[in-house]
Formats: sequence, structure tokens, C-alpha cells
Amino acid sequence: MSLFKSTFPIILLLLISSCKTNPPNVNIEIVDTGKIFIQSNVDGASIFIDNLNTGKVTPDTITAKVGNHKIRLEKSGYLPKEINVIVIKDSTKNVEVLMEVSSANKIALIEDFANVSCIPCVTSNKIIESLSKNRYGASKVLVIKYPTNFPSPNDPFYKANKPDCDSRIRYYNIFATPTTIVDGIEKPISTDSMDIISKIDQRLSLQPKFRITVKDTIVNLTLNIEITIDVIDTTGISNKDILVHTVVTEKDIEFQTPPGSNGETKFFDIMRAMLPSSDGETLNNLFPGSAINLQRQVNVNSSWNPDKLRTIIFIQNKNTKEIYQAVSDN
Repeated sequence: MSLFKSTFPIILLLLISSCKTNPPNVNIEIVDTGKIFIQSNVDGASIFIDNLNTGKVTPDTITAKVGNHKIRLEKSGYLPKEINVIVIKDSTKNVEVLMEVSSANKIALIEDFANVSCIPCVTSNKIIESLSKNRYGASKVLVIKYPTNFPSPNDPFYKANKPDCDSRIRYYNIFATPTTIVDGIEKPISTDSMDIISKIDQRLSLQPKFRITVKDTIVNLTLNIEITIDVIDTTGISNKDILVHTVVTEKDIEFQTPPGSNGETKFFDIMRAMLPSSDGETLNNLFPGSAINLQRQVNVNSSWNPDKLRTIIFIQNKNTKEIYQAVSDN
């Protein structure tokens, strides 16, 4: 009995000690923040911080971690505008962002598949030349003509660049000439001028998603091309599907005698080269306000007239085939 009494406090102490718990090791990160009050000459512009939509619109205040941040404003009909802002702890930074009305014009691209021995191509060629030069001009419509190996396999333009011609023929599943495609998705009757006009006007009514500028120079028979792509709107666009194509065309070529059996001696807007290849180039990290710069070079072939060359850039969805925008150097 006395032994139990003497050991009971020890047992009780052990039981109590075993029930004790240590507090968990929790590292609580203290984040220093500040505020940014954003206003603009345009109310209702969506506010993005570091490419994330805040869900707020101008004018409004957002809270952000201390440090450097990218603030971007977007609104339909205006060019996206991005600025850098340094957030200071427990203070409010006032910024005003000036947005500009979008000045990019939609330019439609006609891709036409023809052959020097295709009889109906005579009519379609005249229609396309007249529309592109007289009705619209290069500020609204551009043309690329891809030669085919049918009906005649001896088309000299086709033989000059079989790989690029074959690639576009396969891409659009071309089985007959003439075949005319507007912006990759509209297929008017090639010999019906009113149908072509209707398809062009439909495309010109759209707001462009990109603004493209191109500058080229020829130095020592090397064509140097500088391209700038400004992203305006990425709605409905997936980065992995977007390609930019760089195409060198020759604006007009004349023969003394017809090279084929359809009697034509004058040819316009012939595709000479696709750079860096007919596959085009993938555009990554597209978001409104971003800009992409590209450079291309190609040796001027001895059969080309340097004074007649034109560089055309167009941006295409490789899956839907829709062409969002095109531009030329002249």
C-alpha cells in the first residue's frame, strides 16, 4: 500500500507528460503589399497585372506585392497598353495610362492556284488582277499565286519551286485550277467577280487581331526582311495553332511567247519563296500588347527581277486555316 502511494505521483506525471503535444512548426510568410490606383483616358478598360486579369476595370485600385509589376489595360477598339509599376510597402501608387484607338486595318489575302495551261485561269487571273489593283489596292487586298503541276506539269513557275507549291496544294487539298481562297477559309467561284468581291468584303469587315509591319532591303543580291507583329486581340486564339508565313512574290512577269497553252504572257503576284519554309513559324506567348520581331534573309535568284519583288507576311491558324491578317512591304 505504501509502495503504491509512493509511485502513484510518478505514474501520474508520466501519463500527463505523454499527453503533451508540441505546437506544429508553421512558417507564416509575411507579404509586404502596396496599392496601385489605375486610371486611364478610357473608362472600363480591363486591368491585368503580370498577365493575370484582376477582374477590375479602370478607374480602380488593386493591391499587389511590393516590387516591380507589369500593368496592362485592354479594351475593344483600343490598342492594349502595358507599363511597369514599382509597388512600395503600405503606400498607394497613382498611375495614368493613355490608350490609343486601334489604327490597324484588316487586309484580306487571296491565295490563288493556277497553271499556265489552264484555260479558265485566263478569266480568273484578269478578275483578281483588276480587283486587287483597281478596286481595293494593297492596303486592303493582297494576292499570292501558287503555280500547280496540273493540267500541265511543265508550268515554269511550278518547276522553279516545287516544294513550296506542293506544300500549299496539299494543305488546301487543291485538285483543280483555278481555285481561289480568301483568308484561308472563303472559297468563291474563281471566275465570278461578284462572288469574290462578296467574300473579300466579308473579311474586310472584321476587326484585325494583329498589326504587322514589314521592311525589306536588297543588299548584294540578298533580300533582308524585318518583321514586327503587334498583338491586338487573342480572343479565340490558341498559341500553339498560330503560324506566321513569310512569302516572297514577284509582282509581274512577262514572256515574249506564252509558256503554256492558255495564251497568257503576263503573270502577276507569283510565289517565289516561302521563308524559312512552307511550314511557317510558330508564334509563342501571344497576349494583347505583346510584340514579336523576326528577321529573314533569302538570296535573290538570278531568274527574279529584284525591282518587282514583294514580301507578304500573313498570320494563319494552322488547324482552321483562317488567316487573321496580312501585310506587304509595298
